[in-house]
Amino acid sequence: MKLIIFDIDGTIIDSVNTDDDCFIETFYNLHQIDLTNVDWTNFKNITDIGLTIEIFQKYYNRLPSTKEIELIKNHFFELLNNRKEEFTEIKDSLSFINYISKIPDFQIGFATGGWKETAELKCNYVGLDLDEFIFKSSNYHFNRAKIIERVIDEALTKNNINQFETIFYFGDGIWDLKATEELDIEFIGVDFKKNNKLKKAGVKRIIENYETQSKIMNWII
Repeated sequence: MKLIIFDIDGTIIDSVNTDDDCFIETFYNLHQIDLTNVDWTNFKNITDIGLTIEIFQKYYNRLPSTKEIELIKNHFFELLNNRKEEFTEIKDSLSFINYISKIPDFQIGFATGGWKETAELKCNYVGLDLDEFIFKSSNYHFNRAKIIERVIDEALTKNNINQFETIFYFGDGIWDLKATEELDIEFIGVDFKKNNKLKKAGVKRIIENYETQSKIMNWII
């Protein structure tokens, strides 16, 4: 059996720009912290909770409280909800997920650096029900590799096996690539914006969208 795990933002949904805008606006509205020119790659853990922790450490020299995290998450959710019409699926991503989810030899999971609530908002809007799959988010851990690891662990338990034949992770960020290298699992890059960042990082298997289904299947079968 093979495990196929998908990131969400920039991998199956075109949501990165809106997500960045709303995240930046959230911290400005609630804490008057200007992240307009921030380079996310300068952070250690590029997940919603990971970024929140590091921002608090940088600007306040302390960790955020549970209440502060909830306020940030809720405000972020409302901003995204007001712009949800901007979320669209990356071409044929949903049909591809639907197709492979029906193959008995495949287990499907989702691991996102976003919060559970905002990931569900985006996926519900484009027509993907995460309740049908194994799904983990930064609600579970601040580290992306640990989030992916939790999907793997649950998938092993669900299928009552000790290991998968192969594990593939679809992602769009350099941080996704680094997480798969840490876990020693296979990586397939998604570059629908054609910025070539993954190619420059040495990734060999890259798609712009899921239209080339036969090529993807040749990689994962």
